[in-house]
Amino acid sequence: MKIEATPPNSKRSILQLGMMFIFGIALLAILGTLFTIFERVTDAQFSDTYNIIESEGGASVLTPPRPLPDFTLTAHTGDAVSLSDFDGKPMLLSFGYTFCPDVCPLNMMEYRRVREMLGENGDDVAFAFVSVDGERDTPERLSGFLQARAVDDFVVAMSGDEGELRRMGVEYGLYFEKNFETGSQAFYLVDHTASLYLITPDGELAAIYGFGTDPEVVAEGIRDQL
Repeated sequence: MKIEATPPNSKRSILQLGMMFIFGIALLAILGTLFTIFERVTDAQFSDTYNIIESEGGASVLTPPRPLPDFTLTAHTGDAVSLSDFDGKPMLLSFGYTFCPDVCPLNMMEYRRVREMLGENGDDVAFAFVSVDGERDTPERLSGFLQARAVDDFVVAMSGDEGELRRMGVEYGLYFEKNFETGSQAFYLVDHTASLYLITPDGELAAIYGFGTDPEVVAEGIRDQL
């Protein structure tokens, strides 16, 4: 029986494929390890920041509530507004911007639904929207945004410069970053934290609600603060 030798080029190709396969396996293992480490570090930072000991129904409850430093921003009315101005009332707060195509309009709808669920107690709750796009979100722009969402009769919208927002945002785990690779007619969009934050009448962070949390869960958390 005649056995034909494998051509040198074929041997080299098989060897290269083998090395590429081994390299690919090693790369996947390294990436998996890095992802696991990053995930653990992120979880640890999140837990350390918020001291969360209970999470259910989309609500992450802080026990005890975390004290928040005061901040002062410019409201949609043009007036300076501080967190301390709302002392004595629970507050539901969210971050976003007026050019937001999805998350922020939906959060404003949730504000309306939560307030309706609170009934006559709705007037005893403050609702705040803090823009992470102070460069474009002037008081006039913020006012128009609230009117377009039919929440201008009970929501206070605020904005400030990026430095102030990043300083105050530390306590909320706030993330925001401009995204120019969107093809949007708005020139750029802003990737940002979409959660709702429940602040006690004493100015402490009591709970964080993930985007899309059932409004009744949010309303129940607010009732506990009234």
